Amino acid sequence: MLREDLVFTQKHFESKEDAILFLAEQLKEKGYIYKTFANAVVEREEKYPTGLYLGKINVAIPHTDTKHVKQSGVAILTLDKPVIFNKMDDPSQTIPVLIIFLLAVSEPNEYVQFLSKLATSFSNDKTIKRIYKEADSTKIIGILNGRLSKNKVAFKDEKDKNLDMVYVTGIETSTAVPRKIE
Repeated sequence: MLREDLVFTQKHFESKEDAILFLAEQLKEKGYIYKTFANAVVEREEKYPTGLYLGKINVAIPHTDTKHVKQSGVAILTLDKPVIFNKMDDPSQTIPVLIIFLLAVSEPNEYVQFLSKLATSFSNDKTIKRIYKEADSTKIIGILNGRLSKNKVAFKDEKDKNLDMVYVTGIETSTAVPRKIE
């Protein structure tokens, strides 16, 4: 799902919409999405913001329903100056975002698993700093693949009641996304 030709570093955009539309165009040119995808992502972002506060380097994970996606892919963008996103956990607040991961996922189950691993990667401050500072798309993919392969995703079941869950809403239905269990 991660490809070097979908990684763009230190670009400048005036707004989150401009950044999202740029990434969506890259996905469209490579055949990942339908023409309805970009507008659907922007509309969803207004209702269900995806800005994730991490401290100095915040990220956003815009996405939309699977019906707008032909095949799964992720477009990644680091920004030279932040753009403003509303916070995922408190939409009334805004945060400056420096890294955007635009997800195009064709299967809901695939989305849940990938988002879980990606979000777990964000818990490592060094990983986010390395991604942001890196200019080489090959190295960014390597960093992410290294982190994603290390993250174990555990799903809550009847046998283990101690798993911590994150809830992602607005994805066709509300979906429980498990956090990494240490």
